[in-house]
Amino acid sequence: MADTDIPKFKTYAEGEPIPPVDPEDLRRRWHIKIPWTSEALQAAWSHEADSSAVSSRYGMLRMLIDLNHGQLLAPWHDGKELNDAVFRIAAAFPMHMLRQHNYMIEGDEYFGFDPNAFVKQLIEETGIAHVWEPVATKVHEGGRGYTTVSATFNGQGPSDPEREAKRQARDLLWQIWSRFAHLGDLMPLRDKWTVSRTTELFANFVVANDDLLREVESGFRTGNGVPLEILTKVERRAQSFPR
Repeated sequence: MADTDIPKFKTYAEGEPIPPVDPEDLRRRWHIKIPWTSEALQAAWSHEADSSAVSSRYGMLRMLIDLNHGQLLAPWHDGKELNDAVFRIAAAFPMHMLRQHNYMIEGDEYFGFDPNAFVKQLIEETGIAHVWEPVATKVHEGGRGYTTVSATFNGQGPSDPEREAKRQARDLLWQIWSRFAHLGDLMPLRDKWTVSRTTELFANFVVANDDLLREVESGFRTGNGVPLEILTKVERRAQSFPR
């Protein structure tokens, strides 16, 4: 690959501002047909001074379009094209690098930018009136958020509820433990020893907290969700569990 074909990616630290980009770079990304091909991406990268920043800001555009069932940017999006002002504002709108957690606690940010302020600026610059349901930008006080995935393979039929509850409970415990267990110098590494050691530590945590595991399983089994008091217990035990 020639040097001119290599995308100019940069690494941004947590909380670091994402610099402005050329609005035309965003427009170019927007018009790449899905599924993206390597040829189309390389053609876009060749114009970009900072492909990481363009990627982050393109991701912001996609989120804005999907929020509130597509109604947030409805006056400026006809289903295919976007108003020029959307690209112009998205290219320089205040945005910072945000590490997304699978398990979220109160105060965690959802986006790394303010969708409501984005719409307000669009209204000011285009003069197009719009009323929308305000978007929450952080997890509310006392709130928690997590996602577990349920899937079956073709030909297997419906999943077993008991097995699924156990799988989801272990998945949630992993999300909480990996966030709160002070693994700072282990989690970024992926060598064989580190993976083995991390797996061993988590297995020890699960065994030592079988009582909480069963309570989490019960929440998934009944479909009522996991009570906040159980989640906070898991957090506290993960924080104090020895490495």
